[in-house]
Amino acid sequence: MTAQEQNFHSGFAVLAGLPNAGKSTLLNALAGGLLSPVTDKPQTTRQNILAIIEGPHYQVVFVDTPGFLHPHYKLQQTMAACVDRAVGEDADLVLLLIDASAPDLPAHQDLFEKIAHVFCPVYLVFSKTDLVKDKSSVEELEKEVRQKLPNISKVFKVCAPRAEGVEELKQAVAAVMPQSPAYFPPGQWTDRWERFYAAEFIREQIFKLYQKEIPYSTQVEIEKFTEDLGNKNYIRAIIHVERESQKPIIIGKGGSAIAKLRQAAQKRIAEFLGRPYRLELQVVVSPNWRNDPKFLEKFGYLEK
Repeated sequence: MTAQEQNFHSGFAVLAGLPNAGKSTLLNALAGGLLSPVTDKPQTTRQNILAIIEGPHYQVVFVDTPGFLHPHYKLQQTMAACVDRAVGEDADLVLLLIDASAPDLPAHQDLFEKIAHVFCPVYLVFSKTDLVKDKSSVEELEKEVRQKLPNISKVFKVCAPRAEGVEELKQAVAAVMPQSPAYFPPGQWTDRWERFYAAEFIREQIFKLYQKEIPYSTQVEIEKFTEDLGNKNYIRAIIHVERESQKPIIIGKGGSAIAKLRQAAQKRIAEFLGRPYRLELQVVVSPNWRNDPKFLEKFGYLEK
């Protein structure tokens, strides 16, 4: 091992928490960009998303996991498996995120039990601290969590949208990464292809623009992705829904709803990829896809 390799530290820091704990917002703040889809609805994140952060002598791979839940259908089972695998097998450090403004500790019990048995350090991160009026309540909350999780080694308070406490957290994470060569080449900032993010950001806008069950019943498939053609950059995407009755809701009267969706998603994709794209959307009914193993396998929720 060279002297440079001996002085280099690299590892995986897994973000775990309930739905809407602020994991994706924190991941974006750590990455310095809009990497993970963020909405005010739970369960926006369905698969583990990686953000690779580099420094002179370290590389930290932050893993944004789906919100911890009790699954009711096969898709949610795959989401729960993502959390189990990341926390139990992949982590060199677990960052437990708890919404300081709405902690609901009883709902965390099963997650606490999983984290209590990990073999790596655990940092407790209180998110959304700007929404807490009585700051002493966070201290009381910390005492309660420590009683349930004695293996917590450090505690941080962050407000990710304002970047408050984010740099301190990043440096503390980097400091405990194990001695190891980098897992990814220099300059690589995620493990996903651009097509994946195009689909994620279309789905993000669906979560923002539609209500009730619609966002949870949709899956986005990128059918065509052409780039490096200047003004002719083009994406054609299929929005899968579960029932015929959901299709007209996505489209809207006279196509008004899907036009709004297309415009919002097209803008978000252009911001992320740094170049404009013409986006075309089509809605297809794929009955009960959330419980269809072949469908879930096709989109990477199940291993082949």
